[in-house]
Formats: sequence, C-alpha cells, structure tokens
Amino acid sequence: MVKSGFKLLVLTISIALLIVGAVGAQDAPSGEITFVFWDNTTETRSGWEGHVARFNEQYPDITVNLIGVPGTIWADYLNGTATLIAGGETPDIIWVATEGVRFLVDLDLMLPLDDLIAENEEALQEYFDDTAPAMLDSFRVDDSLYFLPYSWNNMVIYYNRNMFDAAGLDYPADDWTRDDFLEAATALTADTNGDGLNDQFGFSGSGGSMFFTLPWVFANDTNIVTEDFCAPNVTDPAVIEAIQFIHDMVYEYEVAPAPGTLTNTEIQFINGEVAMFGAGRWATGGMYREDFTDYDIAPWPGNPNQKTEYGVDGFGIFQSSQNIPASWTFLQYMSSAEVQEGLVASVDSGSPLGNIPARRSVADMLSQFPPDHYQHFYGSLDGNVELVTSPPRFNELESIFIRYVDLVMADEMTVEDAMAAAETELLSVVSCD
Repeated sequence: MVKSGFKLLVLTISIALLIVGAVGAQDAPSGEITFVFWDNTTETRSGWEGHVARFNEQYPDITVNLIGVPGTIWADYLNGTATLIAGGETPDIIWVATEGVRFLVDLDLMLPLDDLIAENEEALQEYFDDTAPAMLDSFRVDDSLYFLPYSWNNMVIYYNRNMFDAAGLDYPADDWTRDDFLEAATALTADTNGDGLNDQFGFSGSGGSMFFTLPWVFANDTNIVTEDFCAPNVTDPAVIEAIQFIHDMVYEYEVAPAPGTLTNTEIQFINGEVAMFGAGRWATGGMYREDFTDYDIAPWPGNPNQKTEYGVDGFGIFQSSQNIPASWTFLQYMSSAEVQEGLVASVDSGSPLGNIPARRSVADMLSQFPPDHYQHFYGSLDGNVELVTSPPRFNELESIFIRYVDLVMADEMTVEDAMAAAETELLSVVSCD
C-alpha cells in the first residue's frame, strides 16, 4: 500500500511537470521566481525575507516570491513540497538539506546544474576551491551536481567546563572513546537534593530524530541501510548495540534523563543540570544570547571507530522553473562569501547564526566566538565522517525508524523487537526494486 501510493505520487508529479514544461533561458536575469523553504520556526520567513531584500539590492529586476512549507521534521517538509508541486505549483528554487536530495532527484524534480556550472566555470572556481569536497559530494547523484552547498552541521559533544572542573575531570581528549565518555557522564551525574533521584545528568540529547541517533550508529562503523540504499540494515547487531547504548544511558547507567524530563537542554546545560549534550553548531546561538561561554566541544566519542555525522543544506533549481537564468543568479548569490559571512555574524550583531558556512575561508571566521575548539566543526570533514542516511524515500525511513527508536526510549519495546518491526516496515521503503 505504501509503495503503490508512492508510485502514484511520482506519476502525478511527472504528469504535472510534463504539462508545465521548462522554459528556455531568458536574455537577462529578470522577472519573477518562486522560492520554496522549510517554514519550521517563527523566525524562518523573516530570515529569508532579509536574504531576498539584500539580493534585490544587487538584482532589483528579479522578484523572489516565498512559499513556506510547514513541518516539524524533514519528512513533513519533503511530503509538503511534493504535494505542492503535484497540486499545480511551479516553483523555481528550493532550499533543502541532505535528507531531501535523493528524494527530490528520484522524483525527477530537480535540474542538474552541470551545464550551468560549465558555463560559469571561471566565476565559480573560487567557490568550489573554497568548499570541502565532502560537501559537494553530498549533493551529487549519478555524478551530476544538483545543489550548491550553502551551510552545514556536524554532530559534536558540548561539555560544560565548570562542571568538569568541579568534578575534577580532565576535558575530553580528541581521541576519546565511548568508554571514556560513559566514565565522565557517570562522574557528572548526581542526586543534588537528596531525594533519591538524579537531577544532574552527565548527558542529554539522543533519540527523537535521525540526526541525534545516527552518530552512535556511525561510531559502531555501521548504518541503518545498506551502502547501496537497497535494503534496511536496522537488525545489524552493531546497530542494535548502538541503540541499546542510548537506551541504557537512561535506564541502566542512569546518566541521561528519560525522554520528556528536560524541557530545554541548552538552558539546563547552562544552569549546570546537564554536563554534556550532542548537537551541531546551531547550539552556540542560544548560549551566546545567554552570555554563557564556559563550554567547549569535543569530537563524537569512538567505539572504537571515531566517526561523526554531517548534513549539508543548499539550493537547487526545479525542472519546472519558468526562469532558470534568474534562479541560477540567486543560487550564485547565496554561494558568495559575502552572503555566507552572515552565518558567522559579527561580535556586535547580537548572536551568531546556527550553521557552519560551506566555504572554508568563511568558517575560519568562527574563531571570534566560542567554543575554543571551533576547528572540530569544519575540521571533521578532513577526517572520518558519514553523511546522514538519506535514501530516496528518506521521509518514510525517518518516520518509521524514529517511531521505533522512540518506543525503545520510552522503554515500551526491546531494541531487538523494535528493530525487527522497523525492518519489516522498511522493506517496502528502502529498496532498489
């Protein structure tokens, strides 16, 4: 039923694209374009409106219309975008991250950028030289580049230096292992009010989403699907062991709070109720606004393989675009160093924004803000990293996988039973048939 519904969606979208057609290049970058974005926070639209206003200072003859697609998780955004197009909308460009790349390309919605890049090779060379190959590779499908990277995140461990100092612990080493992590988390967990329940935790932040769960899986040198995306791999003993560890941090080692216990991990980290948590650079903004600087970051602990997760976001052009020249102009503008410097912000601007710039030279500007070891962000791309698992039907994979991980974290299913049930559902989702 799920598979037939998916094929019907593909057929509907394909028919819509044939009706719409693609209009050839215009003589000059002018006219209207429509930009689809994930409208997932109260500030998102105003942020894109700011980008469009600055774009129009350089390109006043291009009108950018914004379409926000709401949703809590990536699956919501991707499903909403597909439904939008199937309903007759003809957007020109989209902001999307790794999770949606193969989903959109597999539906034959996206325009390969290779010809446009070849026509602008000299102008774009500096951008490509300044962007890590791992980021560009994340946007390639069958050797064609479909999106230009804008920003990205990896998963690192944030640690409260005050709490480590108070416990007499050394700060995490760059090559620390999961055993080292658990030892520190145990030492940093405490019942501070004497009621018999821990109210200070060594760690918080696993489960609830793919991005928070997969680093533990990758550290076990495995993945939840096969390398060719042709079959689920959730019953792999190494996957089961990783999820069991996440569960055991709550119920056996008691170094992490039960799901729903903490309401704001970053604030409770600042207040000394949580000593460590996993996140990307997005977590720095909240701590900057709270004027909290007594923290640092460490690489994800190995088991023993030290590997972390990363995901990239960027901009692509729909095959349905009625104005490819104007759309391409917007993509090149968003790839400029000047625009990406906005991701860093400035000391006087209030708060650094949440992501790491795609350009290495711009990312070096992160040194003006905490954490001290900011190199663990961009530097991870030169080491052992794994792209967030994103097969063509990521939207369904995420919903199924996280639903069963949440049941494990609620202590309602064993890991073995949950992953066996997940595999049964995923067999019709992760397939090359």
